[in-house]
Amino acid sequence: MMTMQITGDNGFDAAVVAKPRHLLAFERATGTKFSDFEDGVSMAMIYQLAHLVMKMLHPGETPVKLSEFEESFDVLPLAEDESPDPTPAGA
Repeated sequence: MMTMQITGDNGFDAAVVAKPRHLLAFERATGTKFSDFEDGVSMAMIYQLAHLVMKMLHPGETPVKLSEFEESFDVLPLAEDESPDPTPAGA
């Protein structure tokens, strides 16, 4: 599994977990094995995964096109023991 903090210009802000079914869909869609992430992963791959997961979990808040997602969302992969700061921004 992989946890990502995803923040959108549309107000979306949550930690999103890519579960095994999402990773399988990513592998099938891109031809990239999730095990390749251990050798280093590009931000392009992170955004592809985040976009796919968001379309599956939050379809109403996610642009259909990856390019639109990249322009309006920030994605930050979180370490397994790292959790998002519950303090609101600007507090």
